[in-house]
Amino acid sequence: MWNVTVKGLLARKLRLALTALSIVLGVAFVSGTLVLTDTLHNTLSTLYGNIYQHINFEVQAPGVLNIPESILSKVRRVPGVADANGSVSGNAQYVAPDGRPIKTGIEPATGLSFDPNRRLSAFRLVEGRAPSTAQDVVMDQATAQKYRFAIGDRVRILLPGAPQTFTLTGIAKLVGAGRVPGATFAAFNLPTAQRLFGAVGQFYTIDILTEPGADQHAVRRAISRFLPPGLDVVTGQTVANQQTTSVDQSLSPLSTALLVFAFIALFVGGFTIFNTFSITVGQRTRELALLRIVGASRRQVFSSVLLEAVMVGLSASLIGLGLGVLAATGLEALLSGNGIGLPSGPLVFEFSTVLAALGVGVGVTVVSAFSPAWRAVRIPPVAAINAQAGEQETSSRRRILVGGICALVSILLLGVGLARPAIALVGLGAAGIFISLGMLAPTVSRPMASVIGRPLAGVLGISGRLGRENSMSSPRRTAQSAAALMVGLALVSAVAVLGASLAQAAT
Repeated sequence: MWNVTVKGLLARKLRLALTALSIVLGVAFVSGTLVLTDTLHNTLSTLYGNIYQHINFEVQAPGVLNIPESILSKVRRVPGVADANGSVSGNAQYVAPDGRPIKTGIEPATGLSFDPNRRLSAFRLVEGRAPSTAQDVVMDQATAQKYRFAIGDRVRILLPGAPQTFTLTGIAKLVGAGRVPGATFAAFNLPTAQRLFGAVGQFYTIDILTEPGADQHAVRRAISRFLPPGLDVVTGQTVANQQTTSVDQSLSPLSTALLVFAFIALFVGGFTIFNTFSITVGQRTRELALLRIVGASRRQVFSSVLLEAVMVGLSASLIGLGLGVLAATGLEALLSGNGIGLPSGPLVFEFSTVLAALGVGVGVTVVSAFSPAWRAVRIPPVAAINAQAGEQETSSRRRILVGGICALVSILLLGVGLARPAIALVGLGAAGIFISLGMLAPTVSRPMASVIGRPLAGVLGISGRLGRENSMSSPRRTAQSAAALMVGLALVSAVAVLGASLAQAAT
């Protein structure tokens, strides 16, 4: 049966290659999204690790709590503490020279207090000086270069309450020359930052540097003893992990959206695979029946068709996996071109990406080919003599019943998902509606082909009549041929309507 399967594939190389193209595109999108996500996570972990590598501990105030300034003096007196400094932060969005607010990417526009202590500060001045008055601000290097700000410029900043104008006194970069994706930083002196962000006499965090050789556990326990309830002291690595997790969560909707489009491509590809294998099984009626006559069992015939699907899916998945690396680069360029700044770093290709890509590609192909394979084993040996004997149409009554139940359940899921709202139920309901439409399509394809084809028959003559009768002769084949196009056009229309609605809402 292995030789039969391989020869069967080689006999239909072009058709199966074109069919596999839809799986290639879907798998490339899936693997590209996973590669991009893993790359961003690795880059951010390295970036925040460099930023917080000089901090041994940090006192945090989870939730809405702030840290009284008196805590800082107590921390500095703890044996083993070399230095400590408090900081505050909030939202501060720059206004570009053309008067438009500078949009950020993943992270919000951040304002913070500038720490001149190089041992504790995450910033390094590359030009100018630190802020010393209430009118001074230090800008991140990336924003200054992109919008051509220079030392001495008057910079307008959108702040809580009302916009204010400051003098640019310095340009800084993060430790390690890293950059948080798409973020901007406006750094003020501590008293100004406390006033701007409503934390006069308070801190949001206190960064701590210990002396060389100090007992880290002892220092942490000593600090914890005098902290009031609600405050906590964590390691610098914990802070880096928290920051990475925060940006990962910000990236999660983006990754989800990309994966949704990838699975849409695979969903449409599944219809194409189903259609192709259904037609192939129909054309191989005599061949499969002859295999039964010469001794092949139902299991062998079933396995032969599914093996073809596995080979097609595996080949398409491997190609799609290779293209996924290019897709990740393309997605990064596309997002950056649309204003979503992403950090640069070497591509990360995890083994989990390989497993996911192969599993999705082969899985979609095999599931789509399962029904045609099942129909293949029902072809009786007599079909070798009578070609029409193998074309067993599913009962219209059963098709209408199953398709109708599927449609009702899908509509119910869609309605519940829209009412709650629950995006998972909406997606499941929408997919179910498409599947139910595919199941019910053969029941209406014959009358629709008759009505639509009648004018063509009058215009095209014999060719039109032959096309009309051919479409009416096999409702299932006609419906299968139209299913993938129907789903593809419906999804394209939905995306177009969504995009137009968002654009209209924005204006």
